[in-house]
Amino acid sequence: MWFSKTNFPVEGKTALIVGASQGIGVNLAERLYEKNCSTILVARTESKLQHQIQNIKEKYPESSAKISYAVADVSNYDECTRLWQTIHPADPDILFCCAGSSIPKLFQDLTKVDIESGIDINYKTVINVVHTGFKHALSNNTDNLEPHNFKKRSVVLFSSVVSFFPFIGYSQYAPMKSAIESLSIILRQELSPYNYRVTCVFPGNFQSEGFEEEQKTKPDITKKIEGPSNPIPGDECARLIIDQLDKGYDSITTDFIGWFLGCSVLGISSPRQWGFSRYW
Repeated sequence: MWFSKTNFPVEGKTALIVGASQGIGVNLAERLYEKNCSTILVARTESKLQHQIQNIKEKYPESSAKISYAVADVSNYDECTRLWQTIHPADPDILFCCAGSSIPKLFQDLTKVDIESGIDINYKTVINVVHTGFKHALSNNTDNLEPHNFKKRSVVLFSSVVSFFPFIGYSQYAPMKSAIESLSIILRQELSPYNYRVTCVFPGNFQSEGFEEEQKTKPDITKKIEGPSNPIPGDECARLIIDQLDKGYDSITTDFIGWFLGCSVLGISSPRQWGFSRYW
């Protein structure tokens, strides 16, 4: 099962991508749309969403899938509730929680706004969307199905390689990404009876607008610890993630250092985890 590509069928499915105005969310949307998977892009800025949808349609004119967007600040719980109501009757088969932002600074240099945004963007966006989405699925169980008869759904959460190895400069970011990893383990236990597959991704550096912003505030000591970093293209990162989902992995890294650090971490994780070909 682990080395076959039959575990993540996307053609004819619908994916909801949160954090899809830029970065990895857009890269995933392109990959899925190309594979005839209908996509709903979610972010706070409508103009950016419209721009990305136009670009994706022009890039893949032969796709038979649908692509649309919904505007929401998913760090706000009530807006998440409205999001699921807005897209109804669409019932996404796949949920990607990609929203995230890192402000690398020494702890003493962080501001109140930095700390609050770290919690809002990196954690609340995830737990709010998943919780309201699960509640929405339960409330729409009009046929009173038993949990094991619910339709199959996939939830893909984005942590970070720094959750394996937190270090100087990432106090605003790494703890929230560690929380995402913990959340994924708990959700895997609680949602699997309802036919949910829960995956956690631990990306290394990849090219994105966010990566460029990080360099503006990153302390010198943080850069020294990281060493020379050659971020992979965002499109390649998306390809690796979808490929590993297809092979059945539920804990995914995108480069060798992430895989190596992940192997050194003990804990209660998915058995479909640290395979040899995990990031290829």
